[in-house]
Amino acid sequence: MISFFKKKDLKEINLVNEFTWLKDLQSQKNYLAEESIDKRLNEIKDIHKFLKSDNGQKLLKSIYDEMINFGFPEYSSKIELNLLCEIFLPKTLDDIFYNPSNGLKNSFDNGSFKQSVVINNSYGYLIAPKGLVLIIGSANTILPVITSTILSYISGNVTVCQLSKSNSKIISKFIDSLPSKCSDFFHFTELDHNNENDNRCLLEMLKTIPWDVINVWGGEEANNFYYSNSIDNPNRPQILNMEPLTGVVLIQASYLKSNLDKVTKELASSITEMGQQLCSSPTEGYIINDNNKETDIIFFENLVQNIEKYYFDFNDFETNYFKLDRMITYAQDNNSKVFISKKHGNKISIIKSNNTSVFESISDDISLSIHKRRNFLELIELDLFSKIFDKIMKINKKNSHKEIKKIQTILVFGDEKFFQNTCELAKKIGAYRVVDSEYIFKRHPFESLDGKHLVNEFTYHISLIGSLPFSDKKKSSI
Repeated sequence: MISFFKKKDLKEINLVNEFTWLKDLQSQKNYLAEESIDKRLNEIKDIHKFLKSDNGQKLLKSIYDEMINFGFPEYSSKIELNLLCEIFLPKTLDDIFYNPSNGLKNSFDNGSFKQSVVINNSYGYLIAPKGLVLIIGSANTILPVITSTILSYISGNVTVCQLSKSNSKIISKFIDSLPSKCSDFFHFTELDHNNENDNRCLLEMLKTIPWDVINVWGGEEANNFYYSNSIDNPNRPQILNMEPLTGVVLIQASYLKSNLDKVTKELASSITEMGQQLCSSPTEGYIINDNNKETDIIFFENLVQNIEKYYFDFNDFETNYFKLDRMITYAQDNNSKVFISKKHGNKISIIKSNNTSVFESISDDISLSIHKRRNFLELIELDLFSKIFDKIMKINKKNSHKEIKKIQTILVFGDEKFFQNTCELAKKIGAYRVVDSEYIFKRHPFESLDGKHLVNEFTYHISLIGSLPFSDKKKSSI
């Protein structure tokens, strides 16, 4: 008997019907282009007062409750919301927009943002918005998307956010509840790659809507998807990938000996921050034996005990821990020392290896990706600082790190000379940050994000050249 497959009911794609904001896109872009950055900057600064008010606190509490209901960790959610409030601090916003490291310091004019800047009597420039920005959010956090969205709005762009089901309602609720007109210029989509109609709509959206910037926060799969499917867009949007990165920790043995409590406490905090799933989280470490002495076992034992203080039980698949057992057994069988928690078993695991990572040759069926493990760190003891370079350059050849593009953050524990050596290493490996433990999750308002200043990426300069009616003495009214 012949059976026939039913043709799938695929609806016709009409983006204007799907996204009604497309009808008003040009008028929204024109409105924001005509309004000054300074006006929007002051508008967003006022949000901090609201967040401190009773109504603002109620909003943050409801956002927190929804994050917990969706499975976000309690401890990490509190940290994320605290940092979210810091974004709206007037000083933080001033530091971002009058930032000497991104070239916007020239725009500071007696407490106001000067959109037109005069360099000399023959050259000046006007800071203008890119126009239309698409931001792709990752599922496990809300902070990066909200930060990008707010900075895009202040810069003068119409902004569209493509979000996952796990955080779309949380993010849109937060934005819509702010006492600001910014939500009028934000538009949210929740298109599911696994739904064929949604996927077709998403592909059409990427290829035909005249995006100026596409900012992707996600892993390798997401970055590849949005890059490859927007490459034929006739508007040639700038792709701003926040690629899958990771962190490492460098420890000077002589410094460790003199600062044992400090290093164990701060390293434990850094490992546990956001479930060790940040691009800055240390997922491999190196101890440089500059004193020619093997690191005392007490350091590893104290590190496990300090991690226990920060421990949070995640709803991870049990199969991950079966695989983790096999990794630990493999490490023990290959002459590495293993330190696990007496309270939580292998859910806290520190590996001590000599000269090379014990996991360099481990097979994929035993290895557990850094995205599927927590409270886990291999610390490799080396006799020379110079050996770190080769180890780091091969880190993504290991199955555990194969999705990682490069090192984002180097956490450093050492003296001034050790720090200088770390800075030289950072240049060679292309790292983006050298930090102390306070800045594993936290960001300095002056710093770039993976080498990119978002305000610079969301704006451009219109050059004003020659004998035009502006000069150093005469303030431009443009």
